[in-house]
Amino acid sequence: MVSNQDMNKHREPGCSGVTADKKYYELGHSFIKRTLRRHEWMTTATNWTPSACLPQRWKTDAAILEYLREKTNIPLPRLQHTFEDDGAFYFSTELVPGVTMSQLTEEQKQVVSKELLEHVATLKSLRSDTPGVPGQTLLCAPNRVHSRFWKHHSCWRPKPDIEEGSYVFCHNDLGQHNVIVDPETLKINAIIDWEYGGFWPEWFEQPYWKRKGPSAPLGDEEDDRERCREWLLVHCVEVKMQHLLSLKEKLGEQL
Repeated sequence: MVSNQDMNKHREPGCSGVTADKKYYELGHSFIKRTLRRHEWMTTATNWTPSACLPQRWKTDAAILEYLREKTNIPLPRLQHTFEDDGAFYFSTELVPGVTMSQLTEEQKQVVSKELLEHVATLKSLRSDTPGVPGQTLLCAPNRVHSRFWKHHSCWRPKPDIEEGSYVFCHNDLGQHNVIVDPETLKINAIIDWEYGGFWPEWFEQPYWKRKGPSAPLGDEEDDRERCREWLLVHCVEVKMQHLLSLKEKLGEQL
C-alpha cells in the first residue's frame, strides 16, 4: 500500500487527481474515472479498503444517464462507456465545461436554484410501483447511509414480494458539487454523479443542494440515516460485493 501523497506525486499523464478509492482523468473531450487496483490501495490506520460497490455504482450511473436522456430534458453528460480491465473498473462520459454550483456567489446560486428546482420536479414526476434502477437489478444506497462504514461493501436487491407503492426517481447525491454551471449564463450544463440514483421512497432525496457541503446531514439538519437503513433491511436483500481481481490474481486463484 502507498500514501495518497505518493499516488498524486507519481500519477501518470492525463490523470488529474487521485482519491482514496479512485483515479480521475481528463483526456481530450472525455472525463474518465476508474477504481484503484489492489496494489494502489492506500495505507490507512484503520485498514480501510475502497468500497467493493464502486463498479455497480458506476453501472447504475450509466444506466440512469441513458434512461433520463430518453425520458427527460435534464441536462446530463453523454455516456461514453464503462468496462473492466485487469482489476479496475472504468466509467467515461463527455467532459462537461463549467464550474460547480458550489463555486458561485450566493446571488448566482439563487439564479441556478430556480432551474435546478425544475429538474427536481421532473425527477419527482417519474414514478414506479417498485424501487430500483431501470436496467439494473441492484440499488446502491446513498453514501450518507454508509457512514462509519455501515455495510460499506454491500448493494441491495429489492425483495420480490415487496409491496407496491409510489416510488419517485431520486438522485440521492444532489449537492452543489454535482451541478455543473456555465459561469457566464448561469445555465446548468449538466447534473452529474447518479450512482446512488433510481426509484426510491421520496424521502430519501434530501435538499442538500440548498447549501455548500456534502450530501449528508450537518449541524441541526434532519439525520435520516437510521430510517434509511431500516428501510433497506426491511424491503431489500443485502448483496455483499467482491473486489475486482487483476488477471494475475485470477490466475493465482486457479493454481
